[in-house]
Amino acid sequence: MHEAPTDWLDHSARTHPDTIALAGEGEEVDFAELRVLAGSVAAALADLGAGIGDPVAIDLPAGIPHAIALHGAILAGAVVQSMPPGGREGVDVADGTVFLDAGCIERARSRREPWPSYSRHPALPLTRVLSSGTSGAPKPVLLTAGNHLWSALGSALNLGVERDDRWLCCLPLNHVGGLAILLRSAIYGTAVAIHPGFDVERVTVALEEEPISVVSLVPTQLVRLLDAGAAVDRPRLLLIGGGPVSADVLEEALGRGATVVQTYGLTEACSQVCTLGPGEAAARVGSAGRALPGTEARVDDGEILVRGPTVAPAALAGDGWLHTGDLGRLDDDGYLWVEGRRDDLIVSGGENVRPDRVEAALLEHPAVAEVAVAGREDRRWGQAVTAFVVAAGDLDTDELIVHARSRLAPHEVPKTVELVTELPRTGSGKVLRRLLV
Repeated sequence: MHEAPTDWLDHSARTHPDTIALAGEGEEVDFAELRVLAGSVAAALADLGAGIGDPVAIDLPAGIPHAIALHGAILAGAVVQSMPPGGREGVDVADGTVFLDAGCIERARSRREPWPSYSRHPALPLTRVLSSGTSGAPKPVLLTAGNHLWSALGSALNLGVERDDRWLCCLPLNHVGGLAILLRSAIYGTAVAIHPGFDVERVTVALEEEPISVVSLVPTQLVRLLDAGAAVDRPRLLLIGGGPVSADVLEEALGRGATVVQTYGLTEACSQVCTLGPGEAAARVGSAGRALPGTEARVDDGEILVRGPTVAPAALAGDGWLHTGDLGRLDDDGYLWVEGRRDDLIVSGGENVRPDRVEAALLEHPAVAEVAVAGREDRRWGQAVTAFVVAAGDLDTDELIVHARSRLAPHEVPKTVELVTELPRTGSGKVLRRLLV
């Protein structure tokens, strides 16, 4: 097999040396400088005994130093993993892992040593990323250089790339959604604005004052920006993934001039699988779009299956497909409509209940800010449909059940509504239903 070039940074530094590559915390780094700094990190890793195929973990908060460390580890030929916020505790990394921390980056910045480019075989791992863990403990996924390259190309062909693009990354870098922004932008030779996390005020200011053209968000973040009156119409597109978005939220965002493109993806497929095009945002509200170029998606017995060059080799089943465990349907035009996870399906009184349908109905009530539905073990029903609701104001739970009865089949109506102050979520914003019951 041919090598998949991982000299993306060399190419961008050569063709666009003065273009801003990274922005954050009042600092900007162009591609020429980023290549020098990444090379120094690679040299520092060599001094620590880390080289081709060795595991390297980045123990840094989201920011420019984290991105420098990432590109340095890639230049060194290492298999790199970004650590979750809060440090190394509880992270299962291989023996002999070299950790890149703030001290390593400061030493590399002062050294400024040259380092040659490195291209690896496409089947060799480039990154080690933990899955979101919505249906159990997060699992490590090894993604290859080819996975990341094809993911970036497929996204570019669908969403387009403009020379002055600046992609705002406020997602965790230890999840594939945030990591993919750093890598695809280096491949494109465009800028990333990195925030240390999602802060609604900070993002609102960035949309007002900075040349942000693309933003990746999860649904709850979009809701918070709308509530804050953020200028959601300024970027050329908002990429929304990580869970369902209510029709009301989508209509409000579109009504305020935002170009909202929904996406369906997962760690094992290196982020995006299906994504709407910018011109389809209004016409296909609620759909996750068609499969990206080079990727195939089909639905078998209700389950979404994926194959193509973005899929992690170890994630493929014997039939050559990635069995996602997610439920959905494809319409006659090939657009995907996601219907939740197979593991989340509730069997109540012998009837199947899809939590996303119940959640969508409850979210139509004006006093419901957030909701998650799960099945609680019950002697009579087997699983009793239970709604966990974050209220947006005064909420009468009996009234909410009446509201649900007007929109759902009898077996779908929650048997119980519990008011909570917040829903348990992963770092990437997905609801952890297993922690609710």
